[in-house]
Amino acid sequence: MAKLTRISGLLLTLLFCAGAVHAELQWDVYKRLPVDKAPLDIAISQSDGRVFILLEGGEVQIVSITGQKLDRFRVGPATTLTVSPDGQKLILGNAKSKEVQFIDLAYVHELPVDNSPIKGAEDAAVTITVFSDFQCPYCSRIEPLLDQMQAAYPTQVRTVFKQFPLNMHKFARPAALASLAARNQGKFWDLHIRLFANYNKLSDQMIRALAEDTGLDMVRFDQDVKNPALQQEINRDMQLGQSAGVRGTPAIFINGKQVKEKNAAGFTRLIEAELKKLEK
Repeated sequence: MAKLTRISGLLLTLLFCAGAVHAELQWDVYKRLPVDKAPLDIAISQSDGRVFILLEGGEVQIVSITGQKLDRFRVGPATTLTVSPDGQKLILGNAKSKEVQFIDLAYVHELPVDNSPIKGAEDAAVTITVFSDFQCPYCSRIEPLLDQMQAAYPTQVRTVFKQFPLNMHKFARPAALASLAARNQGKFWDLHIRLFANYNKLSDQMIRALAEDTGLDMVRFDQDVKNPALQQEINRDMQLGQSAGVRGTPAIFINGKQVKEKNAAGFTRLIEAELKKLEK
């Protein structure tokens, strides 16, 4: 029995040795990026692969993983750089001053109102822009929070609704058309409430019944939902959203900055920050 065990062990050793393959590491420089100042530290965002380069003199240059220059800004004296996994925060260290800076990064997108429905004061200092889909459950659930913010800042905040019907939702675009037809009669928000209350039951018949329940002139409604101009308006909203990085719904921006924390604390923090800017 012991002899058999030794033979089996020998066979296993031979098999493992036979399976071992020598591999030589090969490396190639696929891009060289000249910079005008000495790089002190480099970090990468795990979410999108952006590379952050801390340059001598306190500048940060952002490039893509392929070396394409994206952005550049000054942060002041620093010697070390760390980037959060989502690429939204920088942590900079300075050995000389013994100081650490925590920096929030946010792109500010220009989102014109155009003919989009507005809730709140038209001259409000803070604009909440919502790209939404009437058949999306998450969009329906965010509505009470938007109303809460509007109630908390009645004269300082306005809400702008942008259409972003997803292809996966069969009745999202018909609902969007219906809402714009209701807007043409001054009743967008009335139908808006009914559509979201029935987001999981929408059909062509349901949308029309909700429009009737809203008290719309149905002859005019039927004409408007067939108007190519409303289709074009929806397409423009979607193109605007896509250019701002919208990939799903709801996507919410406060004065052009996309909201990551979709809760009362996250909304309040951004709104208060925008209002403080006006005090300076």
